[in-house]
Amino acid sequence: MKLLQQILREAGADVDRAVTIVPAFGGYFKSVKRVDEYSPERIVLTVAKKRVTVRGEKLVIDKYFQQDLLVRGEISGVELE
Repeated sequence: MKLLQQILREAGADVDRAVTIVPAFGGYFKSVKRVDEYSPERIVLTVAKKRVTVRGEKLVIDKYFQQDLLVRGEISGVELE
């Protein structure tokens, strides 16, 4: 994941945060326990004890490793329950 973190830093992301959204690229999510729902318009994640809903277009789970998840696509919003 070091290469991914380097790429995200160069794209302007703060990889020390739990959630980082990079416009026209996607988002980086830490501490993801599981993926509850997955479609090109909506991804629902369990992060710690909360649910995070990612909305957008052309959403793709690109990487998921050791509770770090990379979503690529046009993210229009993120909601926390």
